[in-house]
Amino acid sequence: MSWLGSLPLTVIAPVILAALTVAATIGYRGQVWLLHRAGETESESHDYLLSAVLGLLALLLGFTFSLALNRHEDRRNLVVQEANAIDTAWLRAQILEEPNKEAISQLLRAYLDARLEWSETDDTGVLSARTVMLQQKLWSATGQAVRTEPNAQVTRALMDPMNQSFDLASARSAAGAAHVPNRVLTVLLLYAVLAAAMLGYTAAAKGRPQRIATLCVLVAMTLALVMILDIDRPRSGAIQVSEQPLEELQQSWR
Repeated sequence: MSWLGSLPLTVIAPVILAALTVAATIGYRGQVWLLHRAGETESESHDYLLSAVLGLLALLLGFTFSLALNRHEDRRNLVVQEANAIDTAWLRAQILEEPNKEAISQLLRAYLDARLEWSETDDTGVLSARTVMLQQKLWSATGQAVRTEPNAQVTRALMDPMNQSFDLASARSAAGAAHVPNRVLTVLLLYAVLAAAMLGYTAAAKGRPQRIATLCVLVAMTLALVMILDIDRPRSGAIQVSEQPLEELQQSWR
């Protein structure tokens, strides 16, 4: 990932605000210089141009925010689906004969703990390997149950949610690695800088700096951009997908 994903948001936010402020100042100073060169104090208003630029910026912000939010919702839905699949496998394992019942139940407890730890930790390399190891053990235990259980329908019913839980673990890994394309974010930031420059240019055309109003707009633009970057960080951002379905499942098993 680029610097947009590697740096903390507490660093990125001031940098974005500073860049927008500098752009607005350059636009203001540039228009003042042009007016001074022409021997004028005011020029024709360009409010229609500013409205068009800010309107397009709002469209781009809305599109990118929707893209990031959809990915966030996909990750949330996958958590619910994984919790349901693991719970179904647990319930169907309880109707197995011993020792298959106890063996699979213990492995499912360890697997659920591993999945929760994976969800709450930034470094997922070792935890992903642990998930794969437990999946192999669970599948071996399920195969043992298939060979030894007297009722074949019970074991076949267990295999489906077990397979589904493994597939959902892979889907969650892929969803966690999916982000808004860096090129989209870069273009959005560049356009925000151009919009800030246009804002300063228009303010200077009226002969008044309008510092408070301009600063408020720049802060609002910064907050919108940081919100998008925050949602697009499934692990390090402040807006996280809730693991409540898995946590409630863990508590119910205890």
